[in-house]
Amino acid sequence: MNRHEPRKSSLAGSNPVAPRTDEPQQVETPPAPSATQRPARDTAPNEGVSTTKYPPKVSFYQDPADTNRMRAAILHTMALENYRNLSQFVDEAVREKVERLEKKYNGGQPFGSAGAGELPRGRTMGE
Repeated sequence: MNRHEPRKSSLAGSNPVAPRTDEPQQVETPPAPSATQRPARDTAPNEGVSTTKYPPKVSFYQDPADTNRMRAAILHTMALENYRNLSQFVDEAVREKVERLEKKYNGGQPFGSAGAGELPRGRTMGE
């Protein structure tokens, strides 16, 4: 009985850290927004931001009482305000706050882009 030659892995010889240079990198584009989704802002600077299926996750610290209050507000108004989840709610709330700050301090224009790691870290003095 003849044995089949084992198949070679497409990962054979590749470096797990560095991307392969012989093949072009493919980036998934996000699906077109449906009628129930809010459209993304065209004025936001997107330089250096990769487009993937899902936006990158952002985390922050929040008082548990405020978190519970936020969840209750979403739960009780989601049908009226058309929020489907916490991410959609937080994204819109942050966008509204940023627009207010841009109008107040920058003539309504975007401030520009700030990447991850550019904000000060840790607690402020006296906290």
